[in-house]
Amino acid sequence: HVLALLDSRANACFMDKNFAQAHQISLRKIPCPASIVVIDGRPIASEKIKEESEPISVVLDNFTCVVSFNIISSPEHPIVLGLPGSS
Repeated sequence: HVLALLDSRANACFMDKNFAQAHQISLRKIPCPASIVVIDGRPIASEKIKEESEPISVVLDNFTCVVSFNIISSPEHPIVLGLPGSS
């Protein structure tokens, strides 16, 4: 179990790289590294996203889904749940 930040404006899910490594979560390179921007279009301080997790089953109360997390540096919020596919 882990507490996650729910960000209803984020259009992806994110995981801290150190968290992934500490929990032995398999990572894979993504073909086109991407930048993360905040709501007004400014980039955040994190580097471009170069990796994602292997698909992971996420359970929230009675809801289960499979998610691949973009890997970032986020030690204060190791898991950020967004709404993939939204904009």
